[in-house]
Amino acid sequence: MALPTDSRPKLAWIQALRGIAVLLVVLTHARYAFLDTPGWKLADELLRPGAMGVDLFFVISGFIMVYTTRNTIGSPYEAADFLVRRCARIWPLYALATCAWLTVNHQGFGWLTHWPQFRALLLSLSFQPVDPDNPLYFSLSLPLGWTLNFEMYFYLLFGLCLLLRRWRWLALVGWIAITVLLLPAYKRDLTLDVLTNFRFSFAYLNLVTNPIILEFLAGVAIGWLYLQDWFRLRSRGVARHLVLLALCGTVWYGWSGLGTFHGPTQWGAAAALMVLALALAGKTIELAPPPVLVWLGTISFSLYLTHTTLQLLVTRGVQSIGGDVHGWSHVLLSTALAVSVAAMVHHYLEQRLSNMMAQVLRRAIAPLRGPAVPVADAVPLTRA
Repeated sequence: MALPTDSRPKLAWIQALRGIAVLLVVLTHARYAFLDTPGWKLADELLRPGAMGVDLFFVISGFIMVYTTRNTIGSPYEAADFLVRRCARIWPLYALATCAWLTVNHQGFGWLTHWPQFRALLLSLSFQPVDPDNPLYFSLSLPLGWTLNFEMYFYLLFGLCLLLRRWRWLALVGWIAITVLLLPAYKRDLTLDVLTNFRFSFAYLNLVTNPIILEFLAGVAIGWLYLQDWFRLRSRGVARHLVLLALCGTVWYGWSGLGTFHGPTQWGAAAALMVLALALAGKTIELAPPPVLVWLGTISFSLYLTHTTLQLLVTRGVQSIGGDVHGWSHVLLSTALAVSVAAMVHHYLEQRLSNMMAQVLRRAIAPLRGPAVPVADAVPLTRA
């Protein structure tokens, strides 16, 4: 597999896409400021399509998994370290954000002594469906956490496939074909509707058979193509036009009403085509997005996990002083505060917690690396 000559440790345009995706999701949830008001219809039409940011995240995740493992040979240590990095990046902040949401939402710590809520928390933090009969969301303690259930499942699957080395792609495609296409077809009818409840008795099967997983696979395919030398355009002008068409086409699709929900045949398809076009163009021209979008991409995980809690706190605070919480000014205020708090969370919590957990887990997997290389020589955790 040949590397592109213009490869970089980090891709600015991917980080910028993350920033766009998380901002769209934040604004999608901010529209609830207009609920039960005359402005709801307009706010819903303008902001609800921003939920496609989740589908964009899934496609990006697949791409990044391929890109960051492009030099691995598939040793047990490399596969284990891949999983360590992903778990350390996600779990600590997710656990903290979930407890914060429960405390704020219930205005206290009563949920700690309420067994159904505590059980839901345990299932949520182990990335299992709380209510298997409620796809796509599965009734997790932190409503936003449904996306991480799919993320962690795909990370685990991808990490295991790394062990198969040159057969990794065949194994990955084969497993997804069996679980996402064949099993649902055997259980009922083949469908790509992400809200379909297949009612498997084994709860986790209701997650691994969901067709939204095809969005990760699309990202993997785009990542594989990006690493091929032949995958490029010769004309810089064509590349520039492709970028314009990709961005405008995605906006048109999302806000035209053609795409109305998550899934590989709706918002996911538009997200995948856009990432594919940008990946192709980025092999010919330098994609230099605005630094603010790259920065938003850097703090995107913190912003994603904390923004609904901040929105609720801001709404309560404004109400307590008699302010208006049903207008665009409130959307602006809550979004600005959510971004500011997320930046602090990223700096003071996300990075530090991730590094601490990574160090602990790397000690556990050190024997897989061999006795010649001490744990201290492990590469520091970086956010991929």
